Amino acid sequence: MTWYTFFKWIHVTAAVIWVGGAAMIQAYALRVLATRDGRRQAEFAKDTEIVGMRVFVPATVVLFLASIGLMINGHWSWGQNWIVFALIVLALSFAVGAGFLGPEAGRIGHLIETEGHDSPAAGARIRRINMISRCELVVLLAVIWNMVVKPTGQPGWFWGALVVTFVAVGAIAANFARAAGSVPAPATD
Repeated sequence: MTWYTFFKWIHVTAAVIWVGGAAMIQAYALRVLATRDGRRQAEFAKDTEIVGMRVFVPATVVLFLASIGLMINGHWSWGQNWIVFALIVLALSFAVGAGFLGPEAGRIGHLIETEGHDSPAAGARIRRINMISRCELVVLLAVIWNMVVKPTGQPGWFWGALVVTFVAVGAIAANFARAAGSVPAPATD
């Protein structure tokens, strides 16, 4: 075994934990959201927050550190499209997680405490946070494609994959907007 293969194993393992976990959360989210059970959705949101902080954040840090080991031992150039794309996604994912998903989970928890499990506002926020997580999963899958294929010298594949990724994220967002528009507004006094 070389240092390169060691860091590659660590990198791939962390990616499997992060992306596989995100995929499973989305599978459960579809099931939980379909129930329209406020208590179950609230518990799911709390569990997801804990998994994010205790599993995804450490896996992301380990993945990043292993990628530095790969870059050094594999003699890769930091300026290649597939590497730049991965670094941008990592930075954006961290920013979305730390800047929105984490604080939003706290706001959802506060809403549930003050308004109850069946709060329409909490339900809407849970659906929104799941939509953003779903978009992030699509982008993470694009990074996996990018890491496996490494489209060096083939800019058409790289840019084509980016277009497909953005179209998929746009479709998820449009579906969310359409579904949010069909949810009746809560009655007011």
